[in-house]
Amino acid sequence: MPNAVMPPAETAAAIKPADMIDGLRKGLEVICAFDDGTPRLTQSELAARLSLSRAAARRYLMTLTALGYMATDGRSFWLTPKVMRLGQSFLASSRLPQTVLPVLQKLTNTLGESTNLSVIEGNEAVYLCRAAAPKLVSTTLEPGTRIPIYAATAGRVLLSFLSDAALDATLAKLKIKAHCPSTETNLRVLKKAIVTIRRQGYGVTENQFEMGLRGVSVPLVDESGRAVAAISVSMSTAAMSAAQAVKLCIPALREAAASLRSQL
Repeated sequence: MPNAVMPPAETAAAIKPADMIDGLRKGLEVICAFDDGTPRLTQSELAARLSLSRAAARRYLMTLTALGYMATDGRSFWLTPKVMRLGQSFLASSRLPQTVLPVLQKLTNTLGESTNLSVIEGNEAVYLCRAAAPKLVSTTLEPGTRIPIYAATAGRVLLSFLSDAALDATLAKLKIKAHCPSTETNLRVLKKAIVTIRRQGYGVTENQFEMGLRGVSVPLVDESGRAVAAISVSMSTAAMSAAQAVKLCIPALREAAASLRSQL
């Protein structure tokens, strides 16, 4: 496997605080404060969540409401569908999903299973695009879905490109929790599984984020040997054994990844 690493946000780390607009940064943090656990927030709740004054929280909420990104009943605030434009702008402007999606669709037609493109953002694997099979395997895996890197096949595959020292440092920072009874939470066992992926060049996980769900994934490597993303198959564990899934999926995934290499 190439001795490479995931593409981190090197440029972001190099930007000086003096070159940043703090209000814009905080405004985006306000949007991200809303999730499935907190779909509605009052200004006091938002202020506590982001360590803002109540007056500052109110100004951010009022601004986003005036721009149409939020709605309110006078007490609570929630996001509106206009927020989806932010994600749509990425998909419309990013070459990676546009390049990979036709290949995913071909893979799905060949394998009869849903396929995905994922990248790592922070400590999560983010699903950028998906070619869904007619059969419903999971209601959670959609474009924009974020899964902890330790529980996602794609996340483990991309972690396998880190050096041992970098991998140890990354794993040590994770806040691991069991999403299923079988979610691996032991860091030593988790590292061993990732090192195995590094050696064999693909990953398989079962019942790590959702019971009954298996992921089979390979890295998407550019011509410089850098892992820029992972492509994976999502399937039911009842469909076939893990060994059968590897035999069916890995050759097709590797062929797809190889065909995309020169286009990245």
